[in-house]
Amino acid sequence: MRLKVFSLLLIFLVLICAGCPKEQGTRYITVINKSERKIVCQPYCSNVKVPNTDTLFQCRHAADGILPDSLYRYSSASYSGWEIDFKEITYIQFLIMNSEIYENYIGTPCDTIRKYVPILHCYRLMLEDLQSMNWTVVYPPEE
Repeated sequence: MRLKVFSLLLIFLVLICAGCPKEQGTRYITVINKSERKIVCQPYCSNVKVPNTDTLFQCRHAADGILPDSLYRYSSASYSGWEIDFKEITYIQFLIMNSEIYENYIGTPCDTIRKYVPILHCYRLMLEDLQSMNWTVVYPPEE
């Protein structure tokens, strides 16, 4: 009887372990705010081969607040990781804006935000860039 219970338990554990998907790639891109003020970061993935030279706020994409000396993690769209996502996208853009000014215009039309909320920094990063940065983006940029 013990042998049957042990065998069933062993089979059950093997099936559970075999059914768990293995994480294959990098799940998060981490944005670290090392400035002394709260910032807003807006990620935007693009599949355009050559990055656009315009740095524009994307109206239909969320922007996330990041407190001073803290971080925010952007999750991969696929469970397999950002390496798989980059098979579909060319680069990811992170727009960094002043949170205080952004919050004053949050409910206004997109053109108003583009006009009155300054971009503090724009990162346009390809897969190779992120790999060399260990999947960590630091604001303000380190020299």
